[in-house]
Amino acid sequence: MIYLEVKLPDIPGSLIEMIKPISQNGGNIYGILHNHNKKTNNMIPVTVWFDINEELIDLSVKNIQKDLIKKNIEIISISIDSKKNVMTFILSGHVFDTDITDTLRRLEKKNIKVFNLQAKFAGLEEISNVKMNVEFPESMTKFELMSEIEKICKEKNLFLIRS
Repeated sequence: MIYLEVKLPDIPGSLIEMIKPISQNGGNIYGILHNHNKKTNNMIPVTVWFDINEELIDLSVKNIQKDLIKKNIEIISISIDSKKNVMTFILSGHVFDTDITDTLRRLEKKNIKVFNLQAKFAGLEEISNVKMNVEFPESMTKFELMSEIEKICKEKNLFLIRS
């Protein structure tokens, strides 16, 4: 996973200009965080996290940096996290009614980082589906990760679909 933080002017189209080089260099974007609450002098810090094919990572990141500099986009930081401990799973059931915030906090306490969450929400009384992409520490095995998630699912009577 690659984490890129930049400062963008708060004008229409600036976000698109920032993500074009990522896309053009083979990046698969997982998430974008616009920090409007940290806006200074009409500049907004934006963090984007994305993945690139391992064989192309060095060249692609250099090309992305060059393209951003050409576009006068200020790069605050860029970091490459070589950990590939990523898993995707879906929780189905009364995910919101059983307190999804509690689920996220419990995962966080185990150093399991939810970096993408997508939900199909129909209402508190209805069954919901939540897709989560998580990154887990190198010290944790996939079996340990799944055991933790299965424990939460059993407690909350949720159905688990894993990748």
